[in-house]
Amino acid sequence: MTPTKLLIGQILIVFAIVIAGVWAATQWAAAMLAYQPELGLPWFRLGSVPIYRPWALFGWWYHYDAYAPIVFDKAGMLAGTSGFIGCAAAIFGSIWRARQSSNVTTYGSA
Repeated sequence: MTPTKLLIGQILIVFAIVIAGVWAATQWAAAMLAYQPELGLPWFRLGSVPIYRPWALFGWWYHYDAYAPIVFDKAGMLAGTSGFIGCAAAIFGSIWRARQSSNVTTYGSA
């Protein structure tokens, strides 16, 4: 596999990790707030569970942090942790990609 394909795959993996983490934090916050109507209309429903857009957390956090600070602190930690996991995945992918090229044919011109 070429390094370019690995890099694009690596970017997609990191993006997916971060989006999944923010979405999980959004859904967790909605569950802790008992899916109240004040959260707005869900994006769609999965059975009886309303599913909100991943970025909905940030608007809720701005508007309702004074009412449920502990919920939003924990949701923020969950979303932030996904950023760190994404960063670790990017570092791991870069190291793995660097070790893939055993036959280097390019040299610097200093």
